[in-house]
Amino acid sequence: MSKPQGPATTLLAVAVALTIAGCTDDSQPTTEPVASPATPPLTFEEAYQQVPMDGTERLPITWELTGAPDTDEVLAARRSLAYEYWLSQATDWGPIVTLGNYFYGDSHYDRFLAPFASTTSDNPYVGPVWIRVMGVEQTGTDQATVVFCTDDGYLHESEDTDFTVRDKRASVQSYTMTNVASGDGERHWLAETRSNPDTGREAKYGKACTAWARHKS
Repeated sequence: MSKPQGPATTLLAVAVALTIAGCTDDSQPTTEPVASPATPPLTFEEAYQQVPMDGTERLPITWELTGAPDTDEVLAARRSLAYEYWLSQATDWGPIVTLGNYFYGDSHYDRFLAPFASTTSDNPYVGPVWIRVMGVEQTGTDQATVVFCTDDGYLHESEDTDFTVRDKRASVQSYTMTNVASGDGERHWLAETRSNPDTGREAKYGKACTAWARHKS
């Protein structure tokens, strides 16, 4: 596949730190692996269609989109955020990780995704989440920052049978998106940096985010 040309604390990084500690993969091949035919590359649209924008049965996502028009850069940022929740609820990360460079720039993909392509988890994350688009800021030529408020109050590891809704459930976070040329000859918005939490925007959005993040499952 031609990789797009092109982070910050992320939910993925937290999921890695928490999930990897409870995961092992002790299987060892007993024979030499046999090379399989190369998989034809997906188009960007085909990759987009694989991401469950409304989450999964075990981790549903509810969106509130009144904070900004659903422009190309906002939609791209929403895809990247949905992708991370999709990854956090998976038991086999490999098939999801391989799609990462359709949503993230090289730096983020190489640092936060590629190293975990063989990861498996017996204790994935579950629980409903709510996401509100708070705003979008044009930060340069072909660059924008999309700000979200997330209510992760019910998000927890699946083996946590004594889970209670956490008090600190609101998070202001942001994606820095860049519109770049890619291997298919087109330009696409990719996430270059994610700030979670985005402490620099807490003063502007934090009060409204905390007041909003009070959902009941």
